[in-house]
Amino acid sequence: MLIPAMARDSKPISWWQVLLILALPLAVLFHPSFQSELVLFSNDGPLGVISSKAASLPGAFFGYWNDLNWVGQEKPSASPNFSQLLGSILNDAVVYSKISAPLSLLFLGFAGWLLFRQLGFHSAVCVLGAIAFALNMNFFSNACWGLTTWTVSMASALLALVALHLQPARMPFLKYILAGFAVGHGITEGFDTGALYSLAIGAYAAFLVFLEKGDVGQKGLKAAGLVLTVAVSAAVFSTQILATLIETQIQGVTGMGQTKEAKEKRWDEATQWSLPVKEALRLGVPGLFGYRMTDLEGRPSASSYWGAVGRTPGWETHRRGYPRHSGSGEYAGALVLAMAAFAVFQSLRRSRTPLNRRQRLSVWFWAGIALVSILLAFGRHAPFYHLPYDWLPYFSTMRNPIKFMHIFHLASVILFGYGLQVLWAHHLKRPPAQEKKEKKLGKLLQQWWAKAPGFDRKWTLAVAGILLFGILSCLIYASAGKETTQLLLDAGFPKELAGEIHQFSVFELLWSIAFFSIVWILVTLILSGIFHYKHRKALGIALGLLLVADLGRADRFWIVYYDYKKKYTSNPVIDKLQENAFERRVALRLNPFAGGMLSDATKQSGLIFHNIVGSWLQHQFPYYNIQSLDVVQMPRMKIEDKTFVAQFTPQQNRPEWNKYARLWELTSTRYLLGMTNYLAVLNQQLDPGQERFQIASRFDFDFSNAVKLEDIAVVEHSSGQFCIMEFTGALPKAKRYTDWLVLTNQQAALDKLAEPQFDPAKTVVVMDTIVKPPAKDSEENDGTATIESYHPKAIRIQTTGSNDGVLLYNDRYHPHWRVYVNGKQQPLLRCNSIMRGVEVPAGSHVVEFRYEPPQWGLAISLLSISLGVWISCLCLIRSKQKPPAAASEGLKI
Repeated sequence: MLIPAMARDSKPISWWQVLLILALPLAVLFHPSFQSELVLFSNDGPLGVISSKAASLPGAFFGYWNDLNWVGQEKPSASPNFSQLLGSILNDAVVYSKISAPLSLLFLGFAGWLLFRQLGFHSAVCVLGAIAFALNMNFFSNACWGLTTWTVSMASALLALVALHLQPARMPFLKYILAGFAVGHGITEGFDTGALYSLAIGAYAAFLVFLEKGDVGQKGLKAAGLVLTVAVSAAVFSTQILATLIETQIQGVTGMGQTKEAKEKRWDEATQWSLPVKEALRLGVPGLFGYRMTDLEGRPSASSYWGAVGRTPGWETHRRGYPRHSGSGEYAGALVLAMAAFAVFQSLRRSRTPLNRRQRLSVWFWAGIALVSILLAFGRHAPFYHLPYDWLPYFSTMRNPIKFMHIFHLASVILFGYGLQVLWAHHLKRPPAQEKKEKKLGKLLQQWWAKAPGFDRKWTLAVAGILLFGILSCLIYASAGKETTQLLLDAGFPKELAGEIHQFSVFELLWSIAFFSIVWILVTLILSGIFHYKHRKALGIALGLLLVADLGRADRFWIVYYDYKKKYTSNPVIDKLQENAFERRVALRLNPFAGGMLSDATKQSGLIFHNIVGSWLQHQFPYYNIQSLDVVQMPRMKIEDKTFVAQFTPQQNRPEWNKYARLWELTSTRYLLGMTNYLAVLNQQLDPGQERFQIASRFDFDFSNAVKLEDIAVVEHSSGQFCIMEFTGALPKAKRYTDWLVLTNQQAALDKLAEPQFDPAKTVVVMDTIVKPPAKDSEENDGTATIESYHPKAIRIQTTGSNDGVLLYNDRYHPHWRVYVNGKQQPLLRCNSIMRGVEVPAGSHVVEFRYEPPQWGLAISLLSISLGVWISCLCLIRSKQKPPAAASEGLKI
């Protein structure tokens, strides 16, 4: 039976009203964005990075070359999607940093509203579902962490589900193409996260086919064909991003082998970010294990995360690597969890169930998706992840099993919608006209309990039992202060903070019990029939406020603002480093792929240096386009890069410290930042005999007006304990050679470069065949090379010389780079193992290096967008004229 007339909307809520309802709590939560000097903290998309020339739009649509870390690296190109188009329209990194998170959450909530509306749910249920999606902590925390693209990717998954439920009168297969395009958009936003969502979408598309009547074999063939249609459409839409992802994240990357040995070797790294089984409690208690790692000052607090997500395997023994790392939360919300469970239990009723067969199977499907997702999210903490890891091709290349929690939350909010719809359509009825109205609440509850169905009684008692168990657990946990303090001490927290952390988690548990109690009371009152259909508006508002209060209270811990004008203000060190910054690189660490700076972190001054200068690497350096050898983020290292670094990194059994000097020499690393007393160590151990390290300038920190870390001033000081060290032996970024050595074997070239007697300033190693031999009778490198203009993707160099030569440009070799001599394209050479160069004849010439990746992927993606718009219009115009999904999603009474 369909939804009864009394349960249908007399005045459905319009789209603009939904946007307004969603915007109100988001505006309150993100209200500091209205202050001109404040921007939202972003770990994975800081203001400095999106302000850099390399990431500027619209240029990044045509290729993204990151020149700011390592010796340059190709990044996935910007794709024509929601996030990148928003950045292009705003054309202001500050404004984007202020509003990208709330806008992505608004988009997510609106997509959730569209899905529930397409399922035929009541308007109030659709709006509450939209709020649940927008404020769900998993999506919310990721948006605040700088991963707004993951939030938009989830919104795209919801739009794919909407497309699967469209009912066009003609050409019904078009909706599967449209669903595929939505999945493809999610991949362009979330990369592997979008690919994870595609698994759930594909499974749901097949599930909908099997709900139809007919032969099982025929339905299986149809399901396979339609899932293939969705997959191909998604691949076509995301052609550009897939092409660059394969190039940057799979081809030539270490650990991508699919042999049993390669998978076993990669296991610890691939499963480091797994959800410990006990931390599944975070679904119901948001701050039980804390929230963020530290505050913006790098200091732990009472709300600091103290769980084990991201812990390096074996940390408890060797204490190396990450003790923990939390970049997201998992709280689903008291009302969401209660209604999701309510939907599952309703579907298990043998009689008098308000769900028809299709709806019961839908609930079971999403419950199964949620169960499988959380079991896989446990990763290395449970045996389930081994099955797909060992048997599915390339599954082992995915990092972070905890990403499966995204799918869990998708399923849980959809189940929440089903549960709330049951409550709304089945229990909010008009009372019979002849029924005598009882005024006293207690009497009404007694009458209901005497006549209540067995399911309603069991549900009410079960939830009450869970609440009592929660209260008892809270009392036990609150009294276990000593045990928890010891656990926190073992986890590396200071003793004075351990008690505060325990107290904070106890209060978080109390808050959760309070919200679950309110939910239990409200649901019990609705089941009892005290609320009637005429109360639906007030009840919807009450539940909406409950959702906002519950989720918003917990979400606020993820919202952190800072004064970007203070944070990104320059100082004497930054001023010096940004002068013609493209002519050399800067280093803070000995090993660019590992920790450890040139300072003593055991001392307070050294720790301050670590915090301040370490922050520059992620913020000030990209903001001022200062090129650093140190890698900020490279989760998938190319084999060539790993081999190169290994060649010039001292091994533990052979501490040849001078290898670091050769590394800096070959990579044009001219400046190093560190403590002044390290200068003698560098000259004696890294560069004995030549002593090419010298002080360029000295500085210190001024704490006189400092309240926060960003308030600490950097001042030049003749006797400062910190300094910019200049390495005079570093090669210039552009250098012309008349002497070269051809070695086409990678290891042979590296061995030659590592020889102590080899002089990279006199001879360049070329790994491509050059017909012309070097001029033996010429003077040493008689030519010059001057960088006339610089852009991350276009470098113009003026070079002169009386003999034929090779121009070395000390930036990463990549086949997408093209080189032109006097406007004519010439073969690009691989030099010094991983750098690029070109042959230049005698005389004066203009050489241009241009990054010109193919654009066919962008063209296909743009055509797919145009086709998707056309299909959307066609499906909407030709949709059957009846309430959305009424025939299939209505509730029985």
